[in-house]
Amino acid sequence: MRIFRSTLYSFFLHSSFVMILLSQDLRYIEYDTDLGSPSMFKARRDSVMAKIGSSAIAVFYSNWERIRNADVEYQFRQDDNFYYLTGFTEPESILLLAPNGVIVRNPEDTSKTMSVKEVLFVRARDPLREQWNGRRYGPEGAMKLRGLEYAATVDRFRQVFQSAMFGSGARIVFVPPFPSDFTGEMAELLQPIRSMIDASKSRHSQTELRDPSPLVYTMRIVKSAEEIVLLTKATQISATAHNQAMMSCQPGMYEYELQAVYEYVYRKMGSEYPGYPCIVGAGENSIVLHYNSNRRQIKEGDIVLADCAAEYHGYSSDVTRTYPANGKFSSAQKKIYQIVLDAQNASIAMMKPGAVWRDVQAKANEVIEDGLFKVGLIKEKGKQEHRRFFIHGLGHPVGLNVHDVGGPILQPGMAYTVEPGIYVGENAAGVDPMYHNIGVRIEDVVLVTPEGNKILSADAPREMAEIEAMMAKKGIGNQPLK
Repeated sequence: MRIFRSTLYSFFLHSSFVMILLSQDLRYIEYDTDLGSPSMFKARRDSVMAKIGSSAIAVFYSNWERIRNADVEYQFRQDDNFYYLTGFTEPESILLLAPNGVIVRNPEDTSKTMSVKEVLFVRARDPLREQWNGRRYGPEGAMKLRGLEYAATVDRFRQVFQSAMFGSGARIVFVPPFPSDFTGEMAELLQPIRSMIDASKSRHSQTELRDPSPLVYTMRIVKSAEEIVLLTKATQISATAHNQAMMSCQPGMYEYELQAVYEYVYRKMGSEYPGYPCIVGAGENSIVLHYNSNRRQIKEGDIVLADCAAEYHGYSSDVTRTYPANGKFSSAQKKIYQIVLDAQNASIAMMKPGAVWRDVQAKANEVIEDGLFKVGLIKEKGKQEHRRFFIHGLGHPVGLNVHDVGGPILQPGMAYTVEPGIYVGENAAGVDPMYHNIGVRIEDVVLVTPEGNKILSADAPREMAEIEAMMAKKGIGNQPLK
C-alpha cells in the first residue's frame, strides 16, 4: 500500500521516531558496480570549461520531480546533459562550472576558504525523508562517490553563483533555456538565473547569455569506450527481450501480454527504464508508427511489429522486430519483409568511417523503391511513389536519448539505428488486398567502428527462417499464471 506521505510526515517530524533515524548510519550506497567512472565525467566537465574560456561560467540544472496525479510522481529520469557531465541521478541539483575559480568554504575547516572550478549543489541529507524516499548522496557523497571537486547543499547556490558572477569577472554566462514548467522548490532555487535572464534583455546589461547545450551535444556525438559498453548492454537486454517475445507470441494473446514480456526482461536483466513506451502493433496496428496503447488481441494471420528497447544506466537502445503471430510468414508477408531486410542490409553495408548518412538513407530508398516496383505495389520508379509506404527516415543516432545527437559524416564511435519500413494500410489505393495491414520495420543499433561497423543487436534474428525457428521454441510469456 502506498502511504499518504504529507500527513504522516508531519506526525513523524514531531515524534521520537526522528531521533531514531538521526542515530542511524546515513551512508549513501551505490549498488551498481558498472557506473561510469568519476574520471570520465570529470574529463567532460574539464572539456566544457576549456571550451567556454576563463571569462565565462556555466550552469546546468537537473530535471525535477513531476506529479503524475495526487500524491504520485512520475518515475524520475535525469536530464541528459546534466547526467553526461556529472553522472548524478538526483533531482533538484545544479552544476556550476567556473574556469577562473570561485571562492567557497573549506569543508574541512569552514573558517577558511578555497578556490574551486566546479561546484555541484545537491539536496541536503534528511534522515526522515530518506526513510520515506531512499538515501541521498548529500555533498559528501557527491564528492566521494561521483568525484566532484566540491559539493554543497542547494540552498547555497545563490551565494556561490553571485560570487562566481562578480568575483571571477565573468562576462559570459552559459545557461540552458529556463523551462517554462519549472515549479516549486527548483524554480525558487534558480530564481537568480531567471533574474539574470530578465536583466539580460535590457540593452544596458553587461552580461552575455549563451546556451551551453550545443557544446555538450558536440561532445556527445562520438561515444567513448565506457559509453559503448553501456549502450551495448542496453542493446543486448533489448535483443534478449525480443527473442523471448518471439518465442512467447501466439494468436489469442493480447498486445499488452507481449509488452509485459519485454518489460519483464528489461527489469530481470537490470534495466532501470524502458528507452521509450513499448510499441506492439498487431494486424492493422502494425502500420501505426508510434502505436502504444497495446490493447488489441492478436489474431491468426496477423503480423506483429514490436518496437521495444531498454535503457541501461542512462543509455537507450532502439530495436524493432517484425514477426508472424502464428510463427510462419505468409506469402505476402514474406515479400514485404524481404524488401525491408534487403534495404536494411544494403544500408548497413555502407556504414563505415567517412560515409555520408544521406547516402546511406538514399540506398534504403533505392532498394525499397525497386522492391515495391517488382511486387507491383508501385507502378513507376523515379517519382517517389514508394514514399507512400516508406514514410519515415532511415534511422537516427542513439545514446543518452533514444533520438540522440549525431553528425552528417560517420565517424568511429557513432551509433545509429537503421530502421527501414514498409506500411500497407487497408485503404491503400490500387494495392492487392493480400498486402493490407502488413507493417514491417526492422531496426538495429549499428556502431561505426574503425574497420566498418558492428550490429549491436545481432543476437535478435532478422532472417525469416531464423525468426520462424526462434518462434518454434517456448518463451516466458505464455506460461499460465496461477
